[in-house]
Amino acid sequence: MMLLHWSTLEPAGPSNLAALRFSSPVRVRSLRIFPKDAIPFAEQPEIVSVTEPEAFVLDIFFNAHPIFSDPTKQKQKATNVLVPTSIAYAGGYADFPVDMGTEVASRLMIVRGNFIKLSIAIYGDVASELPSTPSSYVPSDLPPLNPAPLSPALDPANSEDPTALTCNLLSLIPDAPPLPLVIRLMFCLKPANDDWDLPEFPYLHPDLDEDPDDFDLDYAYQLTSQPVAEDVPVESLQRFADRVADAIGPKSEAQSYLVAGILSRVACQHRELPRLLIDRIDIQAVFDSSSMDEDTLDHLLIAAANPDIAKELNAANLPKELEILIRSPGLDPYVKRAAQRVIDRLCGWDALLAVIQEPDLSFAPARGVLRDLGSDEPSFGVALHALVTHPDLAPTIIEAEGLIELRAWVGVACVLAAYAWADSVPNELCRSRAFGIMRVWQGVPHYREILNHLLLLRQMIFRLECMMDDDTPTRSGIHAEHVLYDLTRDPRAFLSPHLIKCLLQLQPGFSVINDTERATLRSLALLADDGLPVTLEKLVQPLARPVSADALRTLRVATVLLAHELDSGDPGTGEWTTLNALWAQQTHGLPLHLLAVLEVLAADAQARFSFHPQATLANTSSNARFADILSGADQVLQVLARLIPNHPLPGRAAHGIINVVADLFACADAADTFNSPDCASVAQALRGTCVDVVRALDPELVLRALLRRGADIAGASAAAQDPVRRAHHALSLVDLVLPLSPTAPHGDTVRRALPRILPELAEFFRALDVDGLTHLVRRLAELDGGVLGIAEWLVLEELRTLCAALRVLAADETPPDLWAVKAHQVVVALRLLHDLMRGTAPEALRIVAFVGVEPEPAGLLTMAMNLLLVNRVASQEQVELAQVVVESSGIVGTAGLDRNLCFALALVFLRAVRHVSPTLKPISHALDALKQVPIKIIEPDRLSTELGDALLTLASSATSSSCTPADIDSEAPAALALLEWLVDRSHAGLPQLATLRGISTDTFAQLWDAFADALPATSRTALEHVRMHLHTAPEEDVALGDLNLLPQPTSDVRVSLRDLLRPQSQTQQQQQSPDGVAGAGPMALRPTTPPHARGVLSMVTVSPPTALLRSPAVTGLTKTYVANDFRALRQTPSARQNTSRLPSTHVDEFQTSTMTSPVMMSIPIPVMPQNPYGMGLGPPFSS
Repeated sequence: MMLLHWSTLEPAGPSNLAALRFSSPVRVRSLRIFPKDAIPFAEQPEIVSVTEPEAFVLDIFFNAHPIFSDPTKQKQKATNVLVPTSIAYAGGYADFPVDMGTEVASRLMIVRGNFIKLSIAIYGDVASELPSTPSSYVPSDLPPLNPAPLSPALDPANSEDPTALTCNLLSLIPDAPPLPLVIRLMFCLKPANDDWDLPEFPYLHPDLDEDPDDFDLDYAYQLTSQPVAEDVPVESLQRFADRVADAIGPKSEAQSYLVAGILSRVACQHRELPRLLIDRIDIQAVFDSSSMDEDTLDHLLIAAANPDIAKELNAANLPKELEILIRSPGLDPYVKRAAQRVIDRLCGWDALLAVIQEPDLSFAPARGVLRDLGSDEPSFGVALHALVTHPDLAPTIIEAEGLIELRAWVGVACVLAAYAWADSVPNELCRSRAFGIMRVWQGVPHYREILNHLLLLRQMIFRLECMMDDDTPTRSGIHAEHVLYDLTRDPRAFLSPHLIKCLLQLQPGFSVINDTERATLRSLALLADDGLPVTLEKLVQPLARPVSADALRTLRVATVLLAHELDSGDPGTGEWTTLNALWAQQTHGLPLHLLAVLEVLAADAQARFSFHPQATLANTSSNARFADILSGADQVLQVLARLIPNHPLPGRAAHGIINVVADLFACADAADTFNSPDCASVAQALRGTCVDVVRALDPELVLRALLRRGADIAGASAAAQDPVRRAHHALSLVDLVLPLSPTAPHGDTVRRALPRILPELAEFFRALDVDGLTHLVRRLAELDGGVLGIAEWLVLEELRTLCAALRVLAADETPPDLWAVKAHQVVVALRLLHDLMRGTAPEALRIVAFVGVEPEPAGLLTMAMNLLLVNRVASQEQVELAQVVVESSGIVGTAGLDRNLCFALALVFLRAVRHVSPTLKPISHALDALKQVPIKIIEPDRLSTELGDALLTLASSATSSSCTPADIDSEAPAALALLEWLVDRSHAGLPQLATLRGISTDTFAQLWDAFADALPATSRTALEHVRMHLHTAPEEDVALGDLNLLPQPTSDVRVSLRDLLRPQSQTQQQQQSPDGVAGAGPMALRPTTPPHARGVLSMVTVSPPTALLRSPAVTGLTKTYVANDFRALRQTPSARQNTSRLPSTHVDEFQTSTMTSPVMMSIPIPVMPQNPYGMGLGPPFSS
């Protein structure tokens, strides 16, 4: 971006127009206006701006000059279209960004407005034709988007004093009162209009020592309407409290109202006054269920915002009297809600004080208390005054590190108090500074939520509305428009009647909010003002894709209004009101309508991560933001979760909501890649809602749907998604649905559902990676506790799959791509078994006992190990698995490990000497395994061969200077012990073991010398004993065969794309026919009736076998019918009895005949009647 032009414009003519013409098309990016007497360029101090007047509004017009040209089309002619925009200049240095895009430039700029002179700098680029589309794509890394940290001066949450920023703002106002007094006057004890003109204002204090003869509660109520001086003597406060206590008479509604009013007015006063007053008053003698009306409850609600008063009201059992009042028959709903609010506030202070005293506790309960305290002005002022001035609370809030959110709330609230005082005085400097701070906070997470909630107070909305009434632009007015517009981005703001009233009164002519945005805000305010019927009309309307920003905004507001209606009143009252309003519109099935809306939002969110970009999302200028889509989906999902328990969904809809929840859960997880704080916070809330919904549904239904979804990684629904992430997200939801402990409340329900979803579980099991498999099996083993044996069943299936894959590796002429896939499958299975049996957890020990002791799994693992040995295939995972199994031999019970398995594992360890690190001590583990093998199971030839290869490897390492996997020094003791065991077994009945194969006499002698050097002198006798009883062949050393080392579980598997992209039908035909021609191979069978089935021995069987008993013509074991033989058999009298079968055409004739299809006729389909089953019910069928 460069400086395109600098000048001082002066309007001409009756229309006050000024124009600039550029020598070539330009793209304007920014306009900068300088105030009078400013120096725009530091290097040219002679240039001085002369802008007059101080503030004005400009209408700017750019002519639209198209610069994009398609080489295949004729160049477009220049147009005379003028693109208008407006800017409001409120003085000072002001920058106004201009977004002209890349396809339009301008050669003319026209300026119109009530200005005398305008010093302006124009920044941008010289336009040129767009470059052609590159022929190749070169990927590059995007720079990380790190949000700028908030300035320490504007971050009260991390400040030593959260009120310091407010004190600095108040210092801009001459003779500003202290912050506590500002809080009282602005929110609690608002002064009368005449008081502002008094010379002693704002220090107007009541005389508490005045004791008139007619002192009563009403006089005390009027006396406390002004703030008490901070330096008043405590004796005066005590005398006043005594006089109030003496004025209390018999219990009555009027007296309760006055006492509650006095408590509400002293709640924000000098701290000793409410404490002394509440001590003198007998609460139980003043308040009971019969003496509290609507106005009394309103005063008690304000008084309860003071922690000291709330504590005493709780001690006096006021909540109990309020509960009696709530249960009174025929009570007005407003009174009932007010009483419940008082109870909640009294209990809320307990939660808030607990967090202040113990900052390490969760702040979530306190967050709700602060939101309640900030919902009305008097309560907000009382609570803020207490948090700022209370000697037991204020120091703790400042010093405790865990109260960051509470300090942020105090800091934001104090700034609003300073803004209110600056607006009342008024003081433009302080007010504009406060507005600037608000705008900064509205762009920062957490601060934004606190500020927007407090801005909904009636006073704040009124002040914003007044700031926007001035025709001349001001800094504060422009800030107020920005603040108000950002406030309306939160749909919950439309629950405020004060905001709705403000938006309905907006008039055209704003500086920031254009007419289109004003009309949108007005329509949203009308939606909130019209109530429930219009809200339901918006929600039942179909939502088009892609979702526009305006449609999504309307949907979110309507959803918030519906949720508020559902939660209002007594339990069930909101639902009944909603149901009646829906029926009045001749509509039903609200959950189904919300589900349809949710499906559209989920599809739009999924399209952001699709492998196939959709053309409908190309126009991103009108599409909704991704964070808004997630937030809208979260709000709709919360309403659905509220409705589903009382309005169950039919089967198809229930499956639909599970799939939608899974899609949204995946989108929420992927939202972290956007590196946006807004997306991160919304995604976190959406994930929690998704978990709550799936946990509220039937576990069997949820688990079946999630397992099918995770296993369908190649279906139509998953074609545009990453299959790995799809399975991972399904596993995450399954993990969250499963109870955390076997004794959880719904643990039995989930356990009963597991046996009915075994097919889906097995299919999903094949779609997971090794980490996901391990986690799933462990969770099922923990939940099952060995009762059902589902984890053991999965392990058994994995062993069968392992053996099948090893058979493929052992087959001759296995294609390289297939070999690579199967090798990876073998390594993953070995790693899975190792991870499941590792550790001392009860689940791991149970799986070890199952695999190592039970005949079937032990036999399968033995077979797998033998296949690995025979095929000379080796891997690190194989050895680690064998190590875990052998080390667990002492904890599997008295029966011990399977003996055949132990022998196979011993051979694996001997083979491992050639390819693993000596730190695994393979020879030592081989000896441990062989000690458990009886002599009748030992195969001398295999053992001698493997042992000879291992010794030959050790001998090579002893004579070689290069680094090898074996280390003679570490393996010598274990090797000697193994050879001693070998000598013992040769004397016990296996003399063949005394002869070592594959190692020559000379090499064995060299190895023996190396053992003698590595072993201590005490082992020489044993070494000589072994040497005397072992024999070697005199021939040369046998060459060691190469080992096929399997890849790591995390390594890439590269296969041919040609085979992957080949049509399935063609692949099947080539598999059936060696020549690649369908039906030409020996497997191409001629259809027969009844069909023939071929088993593993290629023997022909009859299907169904009962045909042998029914057919009188069959004299042998089988019968192949030809042509009309079958029809002839049916002509016998016995065959014609009890049958209505029409004459059949034999398959031979059917296959060679010419078929003709009937002509399809289109007939009108009758209109289906509307759903008569009510809200949330569907047709009488489900899938």
